Amino acid sequence: MSINRTIALIYSEKDDAMIDGGIKGWVTNFHKFLSTLMYQITRENPEIKLITESNFSAAELDDYFIILTVVTSNLTSNEVLIKALNAHGKKLKTQEKLVVDGVPRFFKILKRPYDPDIHLNELEDLLTYDFYLVDPLTGDPQEFTRFFGNDAERSYWMKLVDMAYDINHVLNAKEAADGSGTYATIPREKTVYLASTGVDMVIQRDIIKRELIRHGYKVLPDHSLPKESKALDRMVRDDLERCRLSIHLVGEDYGYKPRGSELSVVDIQNRVASDHTYQMVERNKEAKSDDKKPFSRLIWVSPDLKNVTERQKIFIEDLKSDAAALEEAEVLQIQLQELKRIVREELVTGGRFNNRREIRGLDEEQKDEKTKMIYLIADKRDVDEIEGIQTYLKAQGFNVVSPSYEGDLVDLRYIHQENLRRCDASIIYFGQATEDWIKTKLQDLLKAPGFGREKPLSAKAVYFMGQKDVDMEHYKKNNAMVLGNNGGTFSPEHLKPFLTKMES
Repeated sequence: MSINRTIALIYSEKDDAMIDGGIKGWVTNFHKFLSTLMYQITRENPEIKLITESNFSAAELDDYFIILTVVTSNLTSNEVLIKALNAHGKKLKTQEKLVVDGVPRFFKILKRPYDPDIHLNELEDLLTYDFYLVDPLTGDPQEFTRFFGNDAERSYWMKLVDMAYDINHVLNAKEAADGSGTYATIPREKTVYLASTGVDMVIQRDIIKRELIRHGYKVLPDHSLPKESKALDRMVRDDLERCRLSIHLVGEDYGYKPRGSELSVVDIQNRVASDHTYQMVERNKEAKSDDKKPFSRLIWVSPDLKNVTERQKIFIEDLKSDAAALEEAEVLQIQLQELKRIVREELVTGGRFNNRREIRGLDEEQKDEKTKMIYLIADKRDVDEIEGIQTYLKAQGFNVVSPSYEGDLVDLRYIHQENLRRCDASIIYFGQATEDWIKTKLQDLLKAPGFGREKPLSAKAVYFMGQKDVDMEHYKKNNAMVLGNNGGTFSPEHLKPFLTKMES
């Protein structure tokens, strides 16, 4: 096969009908935008040849280095064309030339939701490029008929830019000696499993994926996920074995259920990743220091959840409970921009596995054995309200530390973990903060050994400023004392049970 830089864009003429308002067809616009992007990226004009049913020739497929196919029911109804594409894909796989440096030379483009694998079975492992919008509230798909505006910028154009860079990557990559490109040169330490998500988190996932790839990381899965649960389970496990970190983005949509399962694909990936994390912990316990393979898991829960079903609430609570039991897993409910920095920290510096750093703002006061440290945890909104508690505890001879609130998020996170590692006891202040925030801090106390803590806390408590309508059983299960909860002002008497337990 002759290697050149020619690109074929195969589509059905019916999918390029003029859009209402006299706008040129979907494919015509796609071709124009992609050609412009390719020129901006390459400073060249790689030929993108338009091919429809009327000028399609199976014999010419070998002449194209990259094939783009707009897959719709209109296209797949042409059995001759589909048969030729399958045969070509099978031949490329046999010759080990379907993939170049980790990126396939065959791009499946969807302008509306459609399952291409039923027809293009020889290419079912390849990811699709979805150029449509899904309403996160209703789940209804929306085909783009207007290519400019906020929705188009966040979805259509971001995906188009990613695709243009992938095409450029294939055009410029040097094929391996055997013709295959399998990402073999990228080590496990730079490989990340970025789990597929519900429809409302697709854009956020694309943002994280783009960030990782641009910094030289390999992102898995780099293939379409199986639609059958057992095959999905096996594939996720195989991919995780190749990764240093897994990232799971959770929003309001529980996700679709693969065949043979009552769990969604989002849920299954989380469960498999949880099992893998436990296995890696046990494996590393037995391994020599040079053979240890750190693995961690970040679960990001959107801070903007509004329309959450009861099923999804249970799923999120299960995620938090599971992560609380293992220091290598962490649930984060922060802004997406902050998540990107946490991911970078985890991969570049070792994150939670790097437990010795010099950070400005960390209280380095050396306390003797007689001076006990109490970590008073409060939300930023409650900083002024904890002054009475701080003053009283310091007057009793305790070293009282609190979280830092200003500075780099990664440093603030480390300071929090370091305080958990060093303190003798802890009080979580429940004022204006949400109960979800309080529960997250309780989980942090449970996971303190993962930050290097060597002995159990002598006491832990949640101080309620005023009565709260919450489930008290949760605090009992976490062995946390409940203080206050009977008025709106602080009294030293409220702390007496806590201090008594510390002394005992």
